[in-house]
Amino acid sequence: MTGTPSVDARLLELIDALAEHLGRSVVVDDPAIRLICASRHFGDEDAVRVRAVLQRDAGADVGRYVLSRGAGRWHGAHVLEASQDLGLTARLCVPLHGPGWLLGFLMVIDADGSLTPDEIRHIEKVSRDVASVMHAGVIASGEDSVERTAALRDLLGDDEAARRAAEAWFVRNGGPTGSACVTVVSFVVTTLGTPDASVATALQVAVDMAARTRGVAAQHLVDDDRAILLLASEAVPTRAGTLEHVRRVTEGLDRVLGAGSYRCAVGVGISTEGRAGAWRARHRADVASRAPSAGAVFWDDLGVDAVLLELPAEVMVPESVPAPLRRLMEKDPSGRLTSTLRSFLDHGGSVARTAAELHMHRTSLYYRLDRIREITSLDLDSGRDRLQLHLGLHLHDLTSQFRHNEDRGTAHPDGQRW
Repeated sequence: MTGTPSVDARLLELIDALAEHLGRSVVVDDPAIRLICASRHFGDEDAVRVRAVLQRDAGADVGRYVLSRGAGRWHGAHVLEASQDLGLTARLCVPLHGPGWLLGFLMVIDADGSLTPDEIRHIEKVSRDVASVMHAGVIASGEDSVERTAALRDLLGDDEAARRAAEAWFVRNGGPTGSACVTVVSFVVTTLGTPDASVATALQVAVDMAARTRGVAAQHLVDDDRAILLLASEAVPTRAGTLEHVRRVTEGLDRVLGAGSYRCAVGVGISTEGRAGAWRARHRADVASRAPSAGAVFWDDLGVDAVLLELPAEVMVPESVPAPLRRLMEKDPSGRLTSTLRSFLDHGGSVARTAAELHMHRTSLYYRLDRIREITSLDLDSGRDRLQLHLGLHLHDLTSQFRHNEDRGTAHPDGQRW
């Protein structure tokens, strides 16, 4: 269910009546501090209000300011302090909550702090009515949204019978089309310190913005710190197009949470099996989101790491690296033997190509390979032994990066399924 309400006549009536009663300008913003509706001016307007009314958006800097004051975590009316740099005078700010999520904010300009206790109580009472109307608008904008969300969750899930039932539901009711290609983008947010708002609210706003992009058939789900964006198309989308959706989501997260207050792992999975393959695209996106890399990771780019990332989080530890490779690394503090082994394996055991890449004489290379054989007790002419070492190097790279992320306080997600 989307957290973006529709604007109806009843909402406008409530806002206008409140403004007339108070003799002050009143606005309702969405969770990202974008204007939903506004009363007429009462001569108290500031630069922020004028810009918001003219452009339907006061600007990302204002949104960051409001949310950085903790407005996303408030319950009840609070004073939002003025900011001379932003051209914002003081306001009374009341969060508008639906059942389980933040619908937006009601704000009343109060530059001189002259609102009386009775007026504040009246504002809080009206805000409850406003929240009810907004919640009703959300429901009215998608009357089958509860069933649709449940069907989408089943379509992306691991239960085959539930997937078939969900496919039938979408055939009857419309939804992810029978398009040849389904792209799923998985977002997993880890907070760094105290964010400006809840992660669930930020994800709801961010993916809803991306899903509403004109000309795109999109669906989305949000569960706590995770979100899924499903895109249906007749052909495999360009990477630039997919990354544009990622950019829109991260831009929304920056606006609501505050840049630098979170880490977002992004995985992209694609299936050309149409609606029936949506669950596979979701699974691939989940796997890709576990890769310890910056930016969006495409499952198609993972290679053998796609297999290793299927392992449970508790297995992704240094002790899982094969013992022969661990012995080599312990006896190779400079890393020369390990880098030689990596090049040798990456080049399919070709001495000529390995020597060329490392800029070394073949005699020196043979000496290093003999030392590797001696330390590992493995046969570098054996495909099985080479596979063990090659997979071990990939596993070492992954576990090392996971450990680095944990040391920085940005531990990677455990691959939890929807």
